[in-house]
This record gives sequence, C-alpha cells and structure tokens, in this order.
Amino acid sequence: MNNTAIHCTTMPSSQLIEKCNDNLRAGLHPVIITISERVHTAFNLAEDADIAERVEVLDIRQLLSANIYEQSLFDDGKRNLILSELVSCYNDIVLQTEMDPSLRIEFDAK
Repeated sequence: MNNTAIHCTTMPSSQLIEKCNDNLRAGLHPVIITISERVHTAFNLAEDADIAERVEVLDIRQLLSANIYEQSLFDDGKRNLILSELVSCYNDIVLQTEMDPSLRIEFDAK
C-alpha cells in the first residue's frame, strides 16, 4: 500500500526480516503484523538485523480492536456493525482465495 509493505504472519522468521531489509532498500516502510505471542520474536529478529528502528511490529488483536473502535466512534451498536462488515469481507476473501472454507469466521452480531 503506497510506500508501505505489509507482512502478515503467525511465525516471524529471518526470511521475513530479509524481505523487510529488501523493502527498506527499495524505499518502502515494512510493517509486520503478527499474533501477540510473536511480537517480541519479530522485534528481536529485526533488532538482530539492526533494522528495528525502521520496522513496525504490530499485534493483530490490538490493531483490529483499535481500528474497530475508531471506525465505530466507540459506539457499541456501531462497533458490532463494523465488526460484522469486517468479518463478512474476510469471509469473502477466504471463499475467493482459500481451498479450506473452515478458515471462515462465524460471527453473530448482537
């Protein structure tokens, strides 16, 4: 997206950090999005490669929560609607790109 390279992974690795280095050399700003249990792993790998100051590492749960709160303006009713729309969009992507439909999320907006 624009000048940002977004990397989503549940298992940050040295190969990912190499891609981030390539991104930096190409003038892009790398962002790693991962699960909370792997945030420190990604940051430590970036630190070992001496690029931690130029790479963002984000926890997917925090990122999604903050985004949903922001879009809903902290209104409970709107929050469920926004979340429902997000889940629907995700499920559409899964149906179009994945072989395993069990990757879809079931969400009952209340």
